[in-house]
Amino acid sequence: MIKALFGPSSPTYALRQALDASMQRHREIAQKVAGALASSAQGSGDGSATGVSPGGGEDLVQDMAALADTQIRYEAEARLLHTAYERLRSAIRNNG
Repeated sequence: MIKALFGPSSPTYALRQALDASMQRHREIAQKVAGALASSAQGSGDGSATGVSPGGGEDLVQDMAALADTQIRYEAEARLLHTAYERLRSAIRNNG
């Protein structure tokens, strides 16, 4: 019974895995963006991010868009998981 609710074939397990994957992807992209901004700030000499190398600006824009997309996915997965757990709690309370 418990494996059916939380085991590898359950929706909650799939949501937890997706949440972990989104979090890892978000960290990777954030580190890439931070590295690009740090290197551009060093290259500009004035501490601003305006010194992005040619072609690097497009990559940075794509990375920022990917970061926003990953954040939206993470929040949606977190809400779905919260809803799934809330339904389980409700079922336990009503049948207990």
